[in-house]
Amino acid sequence: MTVILKLGGSLLAKGRELVHSLSDYAEKHALSFVIIPGGGPFVEPIKKFSDRISDDTAHWMAVLAMHQYGLFLADGELEIPLVESVDGLKNAGHICIVLPYKILKDDDCLPYTWDVTSDTIAAFIARESGEKSFIKVTDVDGILDENGFLIRRINVKELIEKEHKGCVDAELPRFLLQNKMSCVIVNGNVPERILDVIEGRETVCTKLVSSREK
Repeated sequence: MTVILKLGGSLLAKGRELVHSLSDYAEKHALSFVIIPGGGPFVEPIKKFSDRISDDTAHWMAVLAMHQYGLFLADGELEIPLVESVDGLKNAGHICIVLPYKILKDDDCLPYTWDVTSDTIAAFIARESGEKSFIKVTDVDGILDENGFLIRRINVKELIEKEHKGCVDAELPRFLLQNKMSCVIVNGNVPERILDVIEGRETVCTKLVSSREK
């Protein structure tokens, strides 16, 4: 079983710890974890200068910011394989970290806009690897409604209609809908919730669906 996880840059302080614990879990349970890094603080300088560079340059610089976070996550005592192709995911073992630049260059289909961030890129890589869902691990519990309460499940069609998308990029709901995919948003500051999602247990999270699935 392969599990695609997008690990947000907002969790940089504990990102390596999460990757190491997930590695141990995957090895014990015969799983394969594909970690897609966010951009986090590595992408902020690019946004500051976005008015001085073209959209396509900003896009590829932001993708390379994901590489920086990926290299950061892979650094340390535990050797985490780095993968730069979809084919490489097939032989990556129980865990790997994706560096997405070459994958996106090979299939340059995503718009060059800040509406597309590592969220949509993670969905794209999940689709290319044959998966229909992925887990977005971030620093919040999920998407909140107008009263501040957590939305446990929402169809992406409804999310597209909302001006405020919460903690996902603007393109992700459209991408999920077009490709009939789903995504679960979970708070990585409470690591046991990640395992709850993987094992199918009820937990605090938001599930984005593109059909009438339960």
